[in-house]
Amino acid sequence: MSEFKLLGVNHLGLAAKDAAKCRWFLSEVLGLSHNGDEVVVPQKTMTEMFSSAAPSLAQARLEIVSPLDGTTDGPISKYLEKKGGGIHHLALTVSSLDAALLRMKEKGVRMIDDAPRVGAHQTKIAFVHPESTGGILVELVEETSSH
Repeated sequence: MSEFKLLGVNHLGLAAKDAAKCRWFLSEVLGLSHNGDEVVVPQKTMTEMFSSAAPSLAQARLEIVSPLDGTTDGPISKYLEKKGGGIHHLALTVSSLDAALLRMKEKGVRMIDDAPRVGAHQTKIAFVHPESTGGILVELVEETSSH
């Protein structure tokens, strides 16, 4: 059996109907620090990462995911059209994405990504299909040494 460890919740991905209002709420109301934006071109998505100031086991990390300007056919556009705003995905940090993917395959878990791909914020990622999780989109994340 493939061995990997679940290290914790990496972040919650938020698909906001109004990204500017969500950004204001996270930074001005909750006092989270803005850790940077990144465009994920293949997914036609803009990501904005926010976190609580002091890294700790209980650190809050929230990622706003928005469709790229002018796109209507990416996964976030489709999510907002179908469901409106809400929690888009749960991202879990794993010790080894390769081992986690082998375990998913061994257990017959349906994947969106069968191989690791480059994610936002210098990570390796793979998404688990909601069909295998009871309806929750799960992102498996392996942090790189530069993060």
